[in-house]
Amino acid sequence: KIRIIKRIRNPRAEKDSYNEYNYSKFRLWQLTEYHKIIFIDADIIVLRNLDILFHFPQITATGNDGSIFNSGIMVIEPSNCTFGIFMDRRKEIVSYNGGDQGFLNEVFVWWHRLPRRMNFLKNFWSNYSGEVHMKNQLFGSDPPKLYTIHYIGLKPWLCYRDYDCNWDLGQQLVYASDVAHRRWWKVHDAMDERLQKFCQLSERRKIELAWDRKMAKQMRLRGERWRINVTDPRRLN
Repeated sequence: KIRIIKRIRNPRAEKDSYNEYNYSKFRLWQLTEYHKIIFIDADIIVLRNLDILFHFPQITATGNDGSIFNSGIMVIEPSNCTFGIFMDRRKEIVSYNGGDQGFLNEVFVWWHRLPRRMNFLKNFWSNYSGEVHMKNQLFGSDPPKLYTIHYIGLKPWLCYRDYDCNWDLGQQLVYASDVAHRRWWKVHDAMDERLQKFCQLSERRKIELAWDRKMAKQMRLRGERWRINVTDPRRLN
């Protein structure tokens, strides 16, 4: 069921910024016809059944780092009272990252921790070869060992199919994984064609990708994916 909602502006966000309306996520707590819901971010693919999460209380999530939880997957118990608190205090509470995740971590100090495989972040913070090998094995495992993959960094649908475009930006290299990239496109190809049309590249995005490849070549970025001959048909469509 698709619901049209009225967006909620983040009072601390800059106009037209990526996080200007990310407090709209608070509307989840207005779904009071449900006793419990599982929220899943749009940049996550589900590889295994998550029904077990309905046995856990609010808020249940995986760790982001330290004592902070990641809001990409959450067990939520809708409540108009809770929603009212969010709205009353949204100007008062300071989010550590400027978004809904920081806000919710300020509110839900006590939370229930899930194992990382329930919301596995696509990153390589240490850049240690052992970490890269281990994570890429998990990203590509079949049958899947992970329950979900969370595509932080540049999203697969904003890249060419040929490779993960996080390789083309120095500050994004920690998010680059061609194995995870291929996995996302495998899921994409199994979708209804009517949904696939939403993953086309805009003309502006095509220009950005071409520029990033040019800069990556000039800087000889690690991975050298700029050498790849792009065959993605969306490049010309």
